[in-house]
Formats: sequence, C-alpha cells, structure tokens
Amino acid sequence: MSNGELELLMRARELFAGSPQPASLASDLHRYAHTLARNAASDTGTGHDQYRQAVLTQRNLLLANARTDGAATTDLAAAIADHARARARTDHTIAEARADAAATPDSPLAYREALLRRAARLRAQHVHLVATRHRARAHHAALRRLRYRRARRRALSLGRLKLPNTRAGLAVRAALSRLGRPYVWGATGPDRFDCSGLTQWAYRQAGIPLSRTTYTQINEGMPVPRSQIRPGDLVFPSTGHVQLAIGGNRVVEAPHAGATVQISTLGAHVAIRRPVP
Repeated sequence: MSNGELELLMRARELFAGSPQPASLASDLHRYAHTLARNAASDTGTGHDQYRQAVLTQRNLLLANARTDGAATTDLAAAIADHARARARTDHTIAEARADAAATPDSPLAYREALLRRAARLRAQHVHLVATRHRARAHHAALRRLRYRRARRRALSLGRLKLPNTRAGLAVRAALSRLGRPYVWGATGPDRFDCSGLTQWAYRQAGIPLSRTTYTQINEGMPVPRSQIRPGDLVFPSTGHVQLAIGGNRVVEAPHAGATVQISTLGAHVAIRRPVP
C-alpha cells in the first residue's frame, strides 16, 4: 500500500467520523391527544360546540404531528444505519490495503497484481462514496418533505383586514405577528403566551400598558356592546379568558395549553372592553 493510497482511504474514512446515536422524537403526543378528547366532552356550558370543535381540531393536529415524528425518526434511523455501514466498509477496505502491503511482491508479476488490487480498491471506494452521498441526499430530501401542521383559518385572509392606523390597530398587528406561537400558562411573550399575556404584550407594542391578568383586564377602558365592536377591543368569552378583536367577527387569542396563538370566531355571548378610545 502506497502512502498515496493510505491518504486517500483515510480521507474517505474521515467522511464517516463520529458515531451518531439513534434519534427518537417520541413525545407522547398520543397521551395529550387523549386528554384533549376527554376535555372536549367535559364542558357542557355556554359555547360548548365551539369549544369542542377547537379542542378536537388541536387533537387532530397533535396526532398528525405524532405521525410526522414517527416518519422523521424512521428517516433518521435509516441515515444513521447508512453512516455505520459506510464507515464499516471503509474500515474493511483500509484493513485489506494494509494486509496487502504486509506482503512484499517478490516478482514483477506479483508487483503488477498488487497495483491492480490497489486500483480496484480505489475505484470501489469511489463508487461507494458516490452511492453513500446519493443516499444521504435522499435522506435529507425525505426529512425536508416532512411538514408539521399548525392550525390555519382559511376563511379569513389577513391581507384583507382593514386595520385602523391607531394604537389599537398597532396592537392587533402585533398580536397577529405571533400566530403559531405556543400557549404557556403565565407567559407574556415574545414567543410564548397565555391569553392575557398576549393582549398585554400586543398593547405594549403599541405603547399602551395593560394590567397582567384577565381578571384585571376586564376592568380596563370602557364597556362596548357587541354591535359596536372594533379591532383592538378586548373580548371576554368568560371571566377567565381574554381575546383580541381583529375585525370580520374574528378574534386572535392564545386559547389553552397544547394550542398556539390562533384566529377564532367571535363568540355570541361575550363581554367587550375598549382599552383606548
């Protein structure tokens, strides 16, 4: 084995350095989905149908994401297995080359055969590298094709919203910029929120301070009848939850644990407060 052959084979081996560990994206989403299904059947009060539909929508999203987790885990496991096979094959080729070099050719014919074996090893290693690169690209493409779903409201085009150039309008724009961020109890932004944390953060971006909790925000500003609601008004479907009106009989909200900031339909029985004139 020449120094040139060894250098090429060792460089090839460096492509498969490290020992990647099996990856698992299992997050017990099925358990959360079961909890959501149970919760959907537990509330029989006002607005039950709307609440049930929202909960079941989130449950379906969780199950879809669990399936995506499974597909991603499978793709990653296949990539790791390919990596291990490629490294083992390269190690075997290096061992063959070293064993071949241990025997000194004792004739011109033996020397010629050694050269042919070396050339064959290098060609085989090149083919192996090309095939491994092709499989790696296929794994990468498979992972990129995976998509995690999130709730989308197709009935409303955000581009068609006519928001006023007021501080209330600025608050609405700020809240809408957080769509898809997770609900976390007690969180006040900028990337996770509970319901009152979202409204407080949105109005803060417009230069208006709001109090922290739903129970105090319900006393902010002035009461407004449902028939006069406008973007930026605080909407209270219950004493423990607050939303932000955005127009078109819609609200933006951070609804509950397991959900994300989303657009919902304005409820029929709500209290409304206007923080700014």
